[in-house]
Amino acid sequence: MRKVEQQVSESTEKQNRVSSGPMQVALLNEIAERLMNLENLAKATQPIGAVEPIEKFPITDVRKHMPLQKPWFSVSIINDDDNNDVFCIVNTEKSFEEHRILPHETYNIAMTTAVIKDLLFWCNHGESAIVRVVGTR
Repeated sequence: MRKVEQQVSESTEKQNRVSSGPMQVALLNEIAERLMNLENLAKATQPIGAVEPIEKFPITDVRKHMPLQKPWFSVSIINDDDNNDVFCIVNTEKSFEEHRILPHETYNIAMTTAVIKDLLFWCNHGESAIVRVVGTR
């Protein structure tokens, strides 16, 4: 009688178990998804080396907004004017910090990820200047 009870108990236990195959597949899918997320994060922290634009921009006392087509990792702003200061804000959505760029001075900012999305420039009232902007994405 004990043997029959043991066999019935084992049979019931086997029916309640989940086979390991589906669990392994689910676990492997979860691992693959997490690895893809890590790979995407790693790619986001590596600049592709594209440099844009290397142009001169006239800046006046009217604020000039410069949206970027793709986010940049770093930017260099060169004030080519002989007399007038230029003011700028990097990432106007997240920052209100004004940076003053003196004549013939270069302002550099570098981030660990591509988060620079726009620039805002202006001069003091009645003044104008020429700046060059170089960004890395």
